[in-house]
This record gives sequence, structure tokens and C-alpha cells, in this order.
Amino acid sequence: VRDQFEKKVWTSINAGETASMVVENGVIGISEVSFVVDELTYGAWVQVRKATTMPSSIADFAAKSYSTIEMTQLNVADKVQGDVTVKFKVEKAWLTSNEVKKTEMALFRYVDGAWTKLTTTVGEDDGTYVHYTAKTPGFSYFVIGQTSQPSAVAEEAGAEEVEAPPAVTEEEAAPPAAEEEAEAPAVESGAQGSILWIVPVLAVIVLAVVLYW
Repeated sequence: VRDQFEKKVWTSINAGETASMVVENGVIGISEVSFVVDELTYGAWVQVRKATTMPSSIADFAAKSYSTIEMTQLNVADKVQGDVTVKFKVEKAWLTSNEVKKTEMALFRYVDGAWTKLTTTVGEDDGTYVHYTAKTPGFSYFVIGQTSQPSAVAEEAGAEEVEAPPAVTEEEAAPPAAEEEAEAPAVESGAQGSILWIVPVLAVIVLAVVLYW
């Protein structure tokens, strides 16, 4: 879409000079790109484009995203001294509606098959936008998005809950052998009582036999 990209061409850039590209189109999300080259450079250009569609080879961004951008260049990447500075902004209304804190936003770069969070600094709040500054070592696809990723707990929230077994009381936990041991003295006591009655009876019988003879 013509109104969703901006491009700047430099006839020449001197060594050690800071080249800046101000992006007027607020739809893109990027507000400025700047870099320093380490040698005299001719015919350099940088283009930023709001990417409404992505190549199938690029993985989806896992968290909430504000904007996806493709940043391309010519005669810049191999001459950049240090990192490229990227300034961007996020609408406060978007942060509020998506329940995202301004400190949870950052710039991510797609490299080596993954979205890598770039060093991002929170800037001023002008009442409509929150402004940020990030550093990137190169050009590629970028996402202005939320830093927090879905946790394993959130992904497994729909799993079926397993009912916990009922609590076991101390009485239920005691083994049956304990009850048998507790009853044992009562049986033994009854046997001793029976023996005490038999002894005098036998003594009487023995005495009667002796007297008879």
C-alpha cells in the first residue's frame, strides 16, 4: 500500500556522519531511523514499510503486537558503525484497550528463525503516544509488541482438573493390627479368671477322695 511505507535516499554520506530518516506516516509505527557509517557512502537508501502480510517462513509473534514493519536498505548494512537507532511510538488508547503497560512494550527483530527483543528505552508521553527508542544491529522484519509471553500455566488453563483424594483421618489411617493388639489383653484377662476358679474346685475334689480312702 502506497501510503504505508516511506523511503529515503542519500546521494552521499560522509564517514562518521549521522544519517537520519524521519518517518511522517504515523500508521507505520516507526518515527525515525538513524545510523552512522564508517566510510564515505554513495547511493544509500532505507525504506520502512508496514507489513500487513508476512512470508510463511516467518513465525507468528506470540504476544500482542501493535505494528509489524519490514525495514530494507541498500549500501547501509555493511557500513554501519555500531547499531542502528530506531524510534517508534505507540498509541496510549491501544495500550489501554489491550491492557498493556507502557513498560511492557519493546521492539523485536526477526533473526535466526525467532523474534529477538531489542534493547528498548521508554521515552516521553505526549498525551496521545508513548515514545520509545531501540537499538538494532541490522535490518529485517520488526514487531512493536508486548514483551511478556504467554506462560505454560496460561496455555494449560483449559486442561481438565483432577479431583484430589479425600483426606484420611488418623483413625482411618491406623492399621487393623493395632485394634487386634488392643483387644488381646481383654481375652487374656478372661482366661486368667477361669483358671482362678478351677484351682479351688480341684483342691476340694482331691480332699474328698483322700477322706474317702
